[in-house]
Amino acid sequence: MLTCAIIIAGLGVLNDVTITQSSSVWELRAVAPELSRRQLFGRAMRIGRDHIASTIYTIVFAYVGASLSVVLLLYVYNQPMLNLLSLEDIATEIVRTLCSGIGLVLAVPFTTAIAVALVPPRAVASEGEPAPTELPEDDAAKVEWLRTLRTVESPLFPAADTRTAGERG
Repeated sequence: MLTCAIIIAGLGVLNDVTITQSSSVWELRAVAPELSRRQLFGRAMRIGRDHIASTIYTIVFAYVGASLSVVLLLYVYNQPMLNLLSLEDIATEIVRTLCSGIGLVLAVPFTTAIAVALVPPRAVASEGEPAPTELPEDDAAKVEWLRTLRTVESPLFPAADTRTAGERG
């Protein structure tokens, strides 16, 4: 049960941080298409460190706030700190905080690396084409935009074969 609680508590935080981190990579590419993948990763990781710090503080404050009544009761009854830390509720919150923090610290570099690998290379990004989140207005431009996305090569996904079945023979 403790494992499930830790996973559920950490998923919301990880979801928020990983989406924000990958969005920052795409925005950095849009603003500075001349950056190499290594430079892009370095700048995104600087943003990620700020995400990690603020999110860990949020996790700690949330867990301390959830168990504040227990802490106050122990303080009022002059219980030693060791008794406080060995209570199941407090120990559970400490474990949750540590697990969430470790997951967060590991997720940011992995998310950044995956986003950097998937973001269009600088040659494609610098040609003035719309960013992946911006759709053109007319239908013909949308079709061309989608075709461009399919042919962008990345280290993980080579360019797709855009020939029709009839052209392949």
